[in-house]
Amino acid sequence: MLRPQDILFAILSLVVLGLLALLHVGVIVVALLGAFACGSLYVFIGMMPSADESFWRRLFTSAFLAVVLSSLILILPGTLGPQMIRPDVERVVLAAAALPPVVAVCFEVFRTPRVVRGILRWLGYR
Repeated sequence: MLRPQDILFAILSLVVLGLLALLHVGVIVVALLGAFACGSLYVFIGMMPSADESFWRRLFTSAFLAVVLSSLILILPGTLGPQMIRPDVERVVLAAAALPPVVAVCFEVFRTPRVVRGILRWLGYR
């Protein structure tokens, strides 16, 4: 039986192999990016606000962490080198950087039943 950790490890292994083979990224760069990603995930998970905090405080904290993550996404193509900075890649990077703040706000809204009830009431549902 496959555990979720096994599936995640397999996906990450494929990503690393793709970076090494297709993009000709050096092992050192992949190792540094992997260490940085693992360290930042550890920090971000520890900074997530708990559900008993106020809605606005959770929203601000989650959005702030998402903006930091978006900044890291914008820095990544420059780290991989000039071959990554092309007009078609720019659009993908900008779209990927715009997603974390939107997801963070939606997560905090759906995590708060009072806000969901207010939105449903505003839309005319009871």
